[in-house]
Amino acid sequence: MIAQQESIAFSGNIPANYDNYLGPLFFEPFALEVAARLGPLQPAALLEIACGTGRVTRHLPKNLPAGADIVATDINPEMLAYARKMMPEGNSIIWDIADAVSLPYRNESFDCILSQFGVMFYSDRPQAYADALRTLKPGGTFVFTAWDALQFNPAARMADSTLAHFFPVDTPAFFKIPFSYNEDHLIRYELALAGFKDIRVERLSLTGYADTAENAAKGLLEGTPAHTAIVGRDEALLPLIQAELARELTAAFGATNLRVPLQALLVIARK
Repeated sequence: MIAQQESIAFSGNIPANYDNYLGPLFFEPFALEVAARLGPLQPAALLEIACGTGRVTRHLPKNLPAGADIVATDINPEMLAYARKMMPEGNSIIWDIADAVSLPYRNESFDCILSQFGVMFYSDRPQAYADALRTLKPGGTFVFTAWDALQFNPAARMADSTLAHFFPVDTPAFFKIPFSYNEDHLIRYELALAGFKDIRVERLSLTGYADTAENAAKGLLEGTPAHTAIVGRDEALLPLIQAELARELTAAFGATNLRVPLQALLVIARK
């Protein structure tokens, strides 16, 4: 779930580039890990917030109990439509456009609420946490991931520094946002303030994949709102920025079959 401004920016070709190039580079490793962690919880009713292009959603049916009710939501209609298109036919997932700060569901509707890399974009995180608590059943579980700092995620750090090189003034700030919510004490405080308990914060160090450095650069610059920011400043610079970022990635991880370190926080809290 993302704030309205970021929702607009995740449009056009961005959902496809996001899923095709950033999916394996950033999101698939955590999608597999998080979906597996949900299995032992055995939720009969699960709500996914900020499903994006459905990287986690695709793994939910085989990790949850047979017949579990799954509702997948996003604030962005284009991202949600892409996620729905990518799901195998015959799935029984319910798809809703919904804002995390005002969920359109009755009190105590879900056994589990999941959000992979969405909480950083919430327009009002305390309110969103309070609404998640409201819609959880007693004893229900809230599970989410948030990126650790840029220093632990080198591909994103390189993208951010490359943008700063080309735009030293009015630097596109997109990469600052997803990697800014990683202080344990703040996360625990905000969840406790909403009423959650038994809060656990775990750091996961996984590895992302890209077939080529060029595709990794394409995903980072054309699969995020960084693309909108670059085009709005000087569209002619996009191929130059992309080529420079590909060179940086090649120097660090090779030109093909890149294996890129990733680090994020897995947070589990109970109502």
